Amino acid sequence: MQSLFNTASVTLAKMAANTVRIAIVLALLSRSGVQGAEAATAAPGATTAAPGASTAAPGATTAAPGASTAAPTATTAAPGATTAAPGATTTTLGATTSATGATTAAPGATTAAPATSGASTTASGGAATTATGGPATTATSGSTHGTNTTGEPWPKPNCDSHDLTNDLRVLFLNLHNNYRGKLARGQTEISAGWGIAPPAALMYRMKYSCDAESYAIQYVAKCESRGLPDDTHPGYKVNFHVLRTVDTTEAGAVQNALVSWWSELARFGMRSNMMFYRSEFERGARSVLKWSKMAWWNNKEIGCAVRKCDRFYLTACMYKPGGNDVDQQVYKVGAVCSDCPKGQCDGQALCRW
Repeated sequence: MQSLFNTASVTLAKMAANTVRIAIVLALLSRSGVQGAEAATAAPGATTAAPGASTAAPGATTAAPGASTAAPTATTAAPGATTAAPGATTTTLGATTSATGATTAAPGATTAAPATSGASTTASGGAATTATGGPATTATSGSTHGTNTTGEPWPKPNCDSHDLTNDLRVLFLNLHNNYRGKLARGQTEISAGWGIAPPAALMYRMKYSCDAESYAIQYVAKCESRGLPDDTHPGYKVNFHVLRTVDTTEAGAVQNALVSWWSELARFGMRSNMMFYRSEFERGARSVLKWSKMAWWNNKEIGCAVRKCDRFYLTACMYKPGGNDVDQQVYKVGAVCSDCPKGQCDGQALCRW
């Protein structure tokens, strides 16, 4: 009996020891769980989100669930840069902008009025710049009578004489026709004291004459700066010019002469009815006798010459029939081309024949 009792006591003692161990383990586990719970608890005053909710940084904007967010599109300019409205055109600082479609010239360049091909400019000292001799083709904005749009090309000068090049012949002819066309349109040519010269009912387009040129060559051949009598060549009348410098080209001398002759209208004027009275021969230094030959309505033929002499250039042009007829009009004032046969008025308001 004693032996059984001892065995039971030992067994109970082991069981008690195991129970203590289990209690210690449970206590340790319990202590570990409390610490984990404390770690998961937010600091006092902190905002906790609902379970599953996403938290953003304070003040941040959050997009709706599933929405796509774009990258910032604003363009940041460099400090001090000028920003234009979207789509606006910006120019370099200090640049000059022109109206849409306007033609701009290089700084300091002189721009000519549209459709004045062949017009000339005179430089200081009498030298002139060379202009192209192409005919202008701008149609008049005024009323015209039967404008010619399909006519044959106007004859180009082509003479046998080697005293003048064809380029100079073209220059002579085109400058005359360009001036006459501007006058015939009645919009731009100033007549001193009378305003803008009125339009022409009939102004013929000039052709170049080799016969007239041969007479002009004779006129300048001897370098006589005083010229020759007006009746030297019957059937023609002459314009004569002396350019007292040789510091230019023949083309420059040509343009200088024609600018001088044509400018008489703007400098001295002609009455608006364009009547040519005997008093026109008595105006002295204020006469318009050279301009009137260039502008005379039925002067159909022209031939010219230019010669470089020792200290000057001579330029002469012969006109047929000549013009400057007393008690006649330089041209008939009226609607543009109204007396020109139907279909013969060209784009310069000149009448073909």
